[in-house]
Amino acid sequence: MASESGWRVFLGPLLLVVVSFLIYLLRYPLWFSLKFVEPIFVMLILSYFAVLMLALFLLKKDSKKPLSTVFKRSGHSLVLVGIVFALFYLGLWYLISFAIGGRFGFTSFPSLSGYENYAVYSLPLAFGLQLAFTVLGAFAEEVAYRGYVQTRISSKHGYAVAIFVATLLFSLQHIHIFQLSWIDKFLQTQFLHVMLFGFFTGYLFLRSKENIWSVFSFHGLINIFAVSVPIVVATPFPFANQLVDIPVFVIMILLLHYLL
Repeated sequence: MASESGWRVFLGPLLLVVVSFLIYLLRYPLWFSLKFVEPIFVMLILSYFAVLMLALFLLKKDSKKPLSTVFKRSGHSLVLVGIVFALFYLGLWYLISFAIGGRFGFTSFPSLSGYENYAVYSLPLAFGLQLAFTVLGAFAEEVAYRGYVQTRISSKHGYAVAIFVATLLFSLQHIHIFQLSWIDKFLQTQFLHVMLFGFFTGYLFLRSKENIWSVFSFHGLINIFAVSVPIVVATPFPFANQLVDIPVFVIMILLLHYLL
């Protein structure tokens, strides 16, 4: 490790992203051939599991340390920090959205938002699988992009570069539908949110002394809320969500800096 060239630390992270895209490409045609939502969620769970296994393999290979050091049991209070920040994020986001004129509404529960065009074998089963894939997705992404990529790059280039690169790769791997119109919409409406989310979780990972459970509790709780709480917000003008995201994450990063 000591004699390793600085540029070599980028090879594993790039391999992780490339393989992730290959997995998404393989599932892409299958996704649109399925008629029921439960097989789609199973497919998503399996794809996240494959990404997680690759991240664990790279962690073991490149860090040359036992994986138990990554999933250290010390610092359980930091899990609570992740939960508190997740709740604070949700409350602040809705408060600012309401302040700028957002209109709140409620949908049925469970709503299976984004999958309304698919048939359902069993609504409880579908919701359980959706919940499982969102929680596993949060865990796989945090292990991959904070636990592996950020830790790997910071060993040679420092935390600023590591957080930026890990956040950029984390954001790009959210492109999982390979249609130009979808990618264009993602870049316009979601990319900024995912980048800001990645910067915050990267900084939380740093401030928590690389405690993977702190960032997983933050990410996982937000994902659970997104699929479980049937609240919708009608934005008062285009790009309102992006306008809300910026002050919310700036405030959270400042609080994290001064409080933790």
